[in-house]
Amino acid sequence: MTIKILFFGDVVGKPGRMGLIKALPGLKKKYAPDLVIANAENLAHGVGMSKKTLDELVEAGVDAFTGGGHSWQNSQGTPLLDDPAWRERLVVPMNAGEAQNGRAWTMLEVKQKRILLVSIQGCLFTHPATQDPFAALDKIIEQQKGSKPNIIIVDFHAEATAEKEAFGHYADGRVAAVLGTHTHVATADLKILPGGTAYVTDVGRTGAYDSVMGFEKTSAINSFLHQKDRKYTLSNQGAMEINAVSLTLDPETGLTKNLDRIREIIDI
Repeated sequence: MTIKILFFGDVVGKPGRMGLIKALPGLKKKYAPDLVIANAENLAHGVGMSKKTLDELVEAGVDAFTGGGHSWQNSQGTPLLDDPAWRERLVVPMNAGEAQNGRAWTMLEVKQKRILLVSIQGCLFTHPATQDPFAALDKIIEQQKGSKPNIIIVDFHAEATAEKEAFGHYADGRVAAVLGTHTHVATADLKILPGGTAYVTDVGRTGAYDSVMGFEKTSAINSFLHQKDRKYTLSNQGAMEINAVSLTLDPETGLTKNLDRIREIIDI
């Protein structure tokens, strides 16, 4: 028996949501996933999430969500992080500080197997400042030994590529997958590490194709030209790109048997 998972990188605003909703039926037919997960830290207007935006993707067939630093920057979304109706399917970085609400892990059951979904944030160049992600991984694995998860999936939400690669090798053989998010740009380094852990530095965004990280390109260019912290606006025109990975996992070993990159450009 194997378990198949579809994991989507950062879904950016309404364009990303509409792209995912349009693409998901075809991807489900092709890959036959048992579980669909998406990073939701940019789901509502590009910052955080809301009940409406989460409901849209649940209705479309997404089962669980991971977060990142922006998860606490949307006033509509922060109450959901402690809402019993969402705590079973929505996780945020466990090492973002004790002052942050929400929880960093959830246990999902698929084919009578236990899947531990974990969110951890990197420390380099990320906000808010985070605690040691390597120690956070050790802590969660130790804490969950008694729960006996068959599979552990980690969304490693980080900026620095070296930190991501180092974290992947540190986790190798102890988790099924380390899936990088946050930079919104898909990397071509998908691999199964020597110990059996699936790894990618960044899954990539689900959002506008002709854009800067899913945001309108002129607003992003101007922020660099004028060296000011200007607000990015969403790009709502043109094609959307869908970036995801498909994982085939062995629940007996807790490791990955197959890893596929998914990238589609679609019109909505």
